[in-house]
Amino acid sequence: MGWISSDNEHEGWAAPEAPDGRLSSTSSSAGMHVKGITGRWPQDPQLDGDEIVPDKEIIGWRGACECGWRGELWERAHSPTAANFGQRRDYVAPEEFADASPHVEDAIHQEWKAHIAPSEAVLGVEAAARDHKQAGARLDKTVAAARAAGASWADIGRAVGISRQSAHERWSAQ
Repeated sequence: MGWISSDNEHEGWAAPEAPDGRLSSTSSSAGMHVKGITGRWPQDPQLDGDEIVPDKEIIGWRGACECGWRGELWERAHSPTAANFGQRRDYVAPEEFADASPHVEDAIHQEWKAHIAPSEAVLGVEAAARDHKQAGARLDKTVAAARAAGASWADIGRAVGISRQSAHERWSAQ
């Protein structure tokens, strides 16, 4: 399962990691698919240029994003007793699919959300700037309508919270 940012510029997921550091974005019953051919693992018969790393050889998981960001490694523990969430170690049995546990996937999702937080915040700035521009255009139109209806610069200035002279300077040329 992956995540998409509000601006559709970032797509993240909990990526299984092969021993050589390559990350997987898809899997099959044969194992985790990684891009590139090293000759160490079998080539994927459907995806040209991919190898299939057996699930038992996956060393852990990390957050990945289409933009190139990679989170810190969550190590795959070799036994249930070696698992320690605080030390970023989780156990998945060698005979199981090597997907991150829901607990680790949730933690990786939080890391990915921290990665995209600046761009998500900028979306808020863009929306506020758009609203500000629209409000300014609406104010200009209503001032022109008020003047056409006979309102004085003093009345318009008072309504906006500025002086008569400031209102005149701002809108008299329109």
